[in-house]
Amino acid sequence: MWTCRNCNARFDFDQVEARIDEDGFFFICPGCDYRNKLVNTGPDATGRPQLVQRDE
Repeated sequence: MWTCRNCNARFDFDQVEARIDEDGFFFICPGCDYRNKLVNTGPDATGRPQLVQRDE
């Protein structure tokens, strides 16, 4: 579950889409449009990124 750092709304992983740009991984809060940073902790067994949200 991810939490918006702006409005504190909580979302299951399948409710928001993780994206990547030149600044890294993130998701946009559907409630307030805040850009929330995600961190790639390395690929899983299938090679997909493992994304986590760290306390800022």
